[in-house]
Amino acid sequence: MDLLYVFRHSSFDDLELRYSLRSVATHAPWVRKVWVFGDGPGFLSEDPKIIEHVPHEAVAWVEKRRTPVTNFFLMLWLSSLIPELDWEYLWLCDDFILLRPLEIDVARQNRYLGDMSETTNRGKGLWKDSLWRTYDLLTRLGYPGYNFETHTPTYFTKRRVFDAYRGFRDFVTEDRWHGMLGQTAVLNHAMRHENSFPLMQIVEGRERAGFYNEGCDYETIADRCRAPLFLNFDDMAFNDAMRRYLSERFPTPCIYERRVHERVDSRRRSVATGEDGETTTAEPHATNATRPEPECRQGTILRFPPVIMKDRGQMGEFLNSQGLYGEGVEVGVASGVFSERLLKTWKGRRLHCVDPWSAVDDDPNYIDRLNVSQETHDRNHAEAVRRLSAFADRYAIHRVASREAAATFADSSLDFVYLDARHYAAAVREDLELWAPKIRGGGFLAGHDYLDGILPSGHFQVKSTVDQWAGRHGLHVACSGEHVWRSWFVKLP
Repeated sequence: MDLLYVFRHSSFDDLELRYSLRSVATHAPWVRKVWVFGDGPGFLSEDPKIIEHVPHEAVAWVEKRRTPVTNFFLMLWLSSLIPELDWEYLWLCDDFILLRPLEIDVARQNRYLGDMSETTNRGKGLWKDSLWRTYDLLTRLGYPGYNFETHTPTYFTKRRVFDAYRGFRDFVTEDRWHGMLGQTAVLNHAMRHENSFPLMQIVEGRERAGFYNEGCDYETIADRCRAPLFLNFDDMAFNDAMRRYLSERFPTPCIYERRVHERVDSRRRSVATGEDGETTTAEPHATNATRPEPECRQGTILRFPPVIMKDRGQMGEFLNSQGLYGEGVEVGVASGVFSERLLKTWKGRRLHCVDPWSAVDDDPNYIDRLNVSQETHDRNHAEAVRRLSAFADRYAIHRVASREAAATFADSSLDFVYLDARHYAAAVREDLELWAPKIRGGGFLAGHDYLDGILPSGHFQVKSTVDQWAGRHGLHVACSGEHVWRSWFVKLP
């Protein structure tokens, strides 16, 4: 299971997060990876296999949200869109501390404070007003009204968050306080719709030691933290005594912190391992607002590349804007839907459509919904010819395999090649090596399905393979802005 911190820089040089991470490293060894969504602490380890910072800008563009994002429900929804985040994760704040070993089954419990219908005094203040607005809306819509704002780590699944956001989307705002409170909204939604939803009530002093509004002395803190599993505090309680207590409980830097010998600069880099096993570095995530053109140097791999178009339907206009009016190739045509769309907007001379349209039953790595019967391939071929016939001599059909087609084009003769054939690593790598030499300087090598994973549509290893290839050649990857099925673009020198 992954851990997700929704993080803003603190007034104490992010010291709270250091201690929280140390407590996780000590008491939750089952954690697969930690994600920090929001501000980027300068002390994080540079190993993205165990911890990674993701800025709001990396995903906020999905719904054109302002950054920084301040509403927690929105942050929860947006962070759940991070493709590599595990399907289940534990959410923490930087002021959450694990005081004792946390078993993974305990981490998955649905912790709550109480049934708000039994509360007689609502209290006052921005946070309480938000809580009660959430409760009133939930009960009006027929949902239970439990308070899940426990100030302890909270278990979520992406499905829970997506379903709740879809159900409550009309009531989600960008205002920090006015919208629904994320934990209470998501978990009451899940409570109504899931067949099994076991509850664990949090009792102050038993499961959690909480310190709020004022600081305590060291002895009081130590005494109250003897039995509980969780510790939580606010800024006013994070005094010298609290810092002393935490420094004594967790004195040693953990795996999530930058090693002393690691170089520190003002623009934190992430580290990735290339296909050849060498360590490669990547520039910080580009924001959607500025989209700076990163320096193309050896080993550049971006987890969230800059978005250069809304979706691949704008590829024709993009090629026109780059002055690419010559000849291009699409590898993997199927029924020609995208070929037709491209020819309608691109002003180039000719699009070469490459596809063998033949059934594959001897390649165990080719697991794809488009690996269809020969009868279906023949229908797709006929449909592609029908669609493209309106473009007269601006298209050419090549009913051959990718390797055979590539051999017919001279080096540096094409403006672009768009790959959408087999999606497993070896096949993607072969197409990259086959077609890159065929593209002239200033042209683009591009392709579809820029993602990795085992999905209902097939097995995909496109993103990692493209990133590794680009990194080895000192090239920069950009992409389109679809939710899932993005396209990637590499400009060749």
